[in-house]
Amino acid sequence: MPRPREPIVPSMRAPPELEPSARLLTLPRSGRPLFFYDSGPRDAPGILLVHGLGDEADTWRRVIRPLSLRHRVVAPDLPGFGRSPSDPRARLSPPYLASVLIELAEHLELRALTLVGSSLGALVGQVAALGKPQLVSRLVLVDGGLLAMNRVRPAQLLVMIPGLGERRYRRLAGDLEAAYASLVPYYASLESLPEEEQRFLRARVGARVASATQMRAYFSSLRGAIAWMIAAGRRAGRRAAELPVPTLYVWGAQDRIVPLHAGTAAHARHPGSRLVVIPGAGHLPHQETPEKFLRVIAEEPSAASAAPP
Repeated sequence: MPRPREPIVPSMRAPPELEPSARLLTLPRSGRPLFFYDSGPRDAPGILLVHGLGDEADTWRRVIRPLSLRHRVVAPDLPGFGRSPSDPRARLSPPYLASVLIELAEHLELRALTLVGSSLGALVGQVAALGKPQLVSRLVLVDGGLLAMNRVRPAQLLVMIPGLGERRYRRLAGDLEAAYASLVPYYASLESLPEEEQRFLRARVGARVASATQMRAYFSSLRGAIAWMIAAGRRAGRRAAELPVPTLYVWGAQDRIVPLHAGTAAHARHPGSRLVVIPGAGHLPHQETPEKFLRVIAEEPSAASAAPP
């Protein structure tokens, strides 16, 4: 199998501890260029980490190295996000993004694969599992997924109006403090994060809102997800509930983006699934409470509270 290129230093710099595992690869079947981290023993069971909307693989920076002690950990920037280019003509719908994950996992020959998705990445991960169930041994859905996110709220339809969301997005590019403040709802307590983490997030959100490529990817994937959920979300949700892949829902107790009741409802509609709630965490528990998150996905529920079925 062709090996990825040697480690690179991409334009949106990787955290220093992750630079040795940074890769840029053109997937041979589709010709899509993709940036990703590839860490851990090549013959170990695989973990594929999928970020959410408006994020990139660095969202997993506090858990990649611990996970790679026993697993081969792969964390891509989805097309158009972070350091991965995107075809501006492509609608970044969940099936399109899922096809990228499938091709990457197959090309890297990941085995015994645990697919971990955050928010929109959880939904895309489930779509990938529906498309290639034999590829995935276990799903971990972090504050998202088909059964939690397949109801489109009327307010979300406003973003379908061309240019409306982009105007609001561009305003943040000229105001770093406003851009940083936009992160507040994603955490139980943004100001309680370590200072180093806050500095990283401040610089990173500034880089995101200054990038026209990131903006296009953000609205293409958001609009693609809304259109797809209206057309196919309910049917896909029913199929996901019947998928014979062990599924763990992980939810931040103080999630203000996709509230806990959505996770509880998804779990109730998904026979055989588990739901674990992480106290002190918002929408991104892998960033905010990484030690608890690691224990949870290692199936050590003492780190958090198991929700009743």
